[in-house]
Amino acid sequence: MMLTVRLPPDRCCRPNRCRSLCRFRPITGFLLLALLFALPGALAAQVRQPGEIIRFRLRDGYLIVVQTMVNGSGPFSFLLDTGATRTVIDPELARQLQAPVVGEASLTGILHVRQDELVRLENVRLGVVSASGLGVIVDKLVRQKTLAPGIRGVLGEDFLSGFDILIDYKQHSLQFGGAPPTGERCRFETTGQYHGSPTTNRLLIPVELMDPSGTTVQLQLDTGAKTPELFPAGYDADRSQPWASQPWSGSVATTSVADVVTIHSSITIRIGNVMIPGLDVVQSRRSVAFDSVGLLPASIFHRIYISHSGGFVVLNPAE
Repeated sequence: MMLTVRLPPDRCCRPNRCRSLCRFRPITGFLLLALLFALPGALAAQVRQPGEIIRFRLRDGYLIVVQTMVNGSGPFSFLLDTGATRTVIDPELARQLQAPVVGEASLTGILHVRQDELVRLENVRLGVVSASGLGVIVDKLVRQKTLAPGIRGVLGEDFLSGFDILIDYKQHSLQFGGAPPTGERCRFETTGQYHGSPTTNRLLIPVELMDPSGTTVQLQLDTGAKTPELFPAGYDADRSQPWASQPWSGSVATTSVADVVTIHSSITIRIGNVMIPGLDVVQSRRSVAFDSVGLLPASIFHRIYISHSGGFVVLNPAE
């Protein structure tokens, strides 16, 4: 799906930059907008970062639900999603907040074309960390609300990139700020490429698939993904590899069309010196236009520290 952004003439000083991409999650059935190209600077967030621990609710073992204040109202339940490049709110919340419209997003999908508004939020606050002046997308969030009933929005990387965050899946907690934990620092890229154009607000990490070829692929670190996934456009399994010789094939419902997938069982991956064994890696057979080879769920780690200021992650740091 493609997302085209149209802003009023006085805001759209760089018309060729006002194009974006809508990301579709084929395995989790998670339809999520990912605004990959930067909006004009007038919509940039202003952030501050004190240290604080915030509790979250974990749904289905991987979805992080946090209580969020918006424009001084709330709290509202939001998903925290490192795979979403832009924050999204539902239409009812946009009306309740009387958020001013600053543009329009035209989404073209397989079965339909629809228009989504872009609105400006004066302040978004999670605990005592906050961002001001966010330009966010208004969307019904049908898939997200099916997976996490009661949510009113999604906190994306436009908000999260202003902070260093320790995510503890065991303790159901987020810690903002503070000194980085001890452990290996694995670098990530914050920009990618889509059809020759740069993408922004990304967490792209090199991951080695422990098969005979030792292939290294770049995956998006994603708190909204449930299962490691490879897209066929970026990586095609070699049937001579041991993990590719015993696939399980099935049909996974996404929108109104079922996608056929292959699940490769008990795969080991390596990121730096960290080994994660016994993973089920999903490979969809549908071509996916994306700026990475696939998705790396953050929930496969017990704890993960994301340093946006330093451009690195620490995987499973000691408590």
